[in-house]
Amino acid sequence: MENVPGLIAGRATGYAIEIYERLNRMGYDVQIFRINSATMGVPQARERIFFIGRRRDLQFDELVLDFDELPIYFDSIADKNSTTHPPLRPSVVVRRPYVEYGDQCLKFADAKYRKLNTYNAFFSTSIVYDHVVAPTLTSSGATLYYEQARNLNDTEYIRMSSFPLDFNFC
Repeated sequence: MENVPGLIAGRATGYAIEIYERLNRMGYDVQIFRINSATMGVPQARERIFFIGRRRDLQFDELVLDFDELPIYFDSIADKNSTTHPPLRPSVVVRRPYVEYGDQCLKFADAKYRKLNTYNAFFSTSIVYDHVVAPTLTSSGATLYYEQARNLNDTEYIRMSSFPLDFNFC
């Protein structure tokens, strides 16, 4: 289980060890992989942990998962002439001037705006840049497109998620 620390942090380490040990007791050789979708041709950085169990009695070779697709940066999926993006929330508008190039979310801008030394708000409002792979999409918060100071539109979210543009979401 020497490969778990560093892959998994915090309380999740204990869960990972338990999963590993149970599979091992059940007769499986277990490999743990940290895989980022950005290395698989997906225009979104989404890191996940995978447990792969091989029945020991079948004596399969260890898997080698080596993905090295070129990254797809946001500028190649951005809808540069967007007219369909939702407006920025007023709370974001007042914090936007405090964003420093490279910030990954609005938490530092919020602290500067409120003149605080703590960073406990607006961490779920991501900032995406042309020259980087978009961050993991979340169900809460928003994503701010830095170069155009706007929210993302549906087309950009669909492209980030790797859905076909004509996919029917019902």
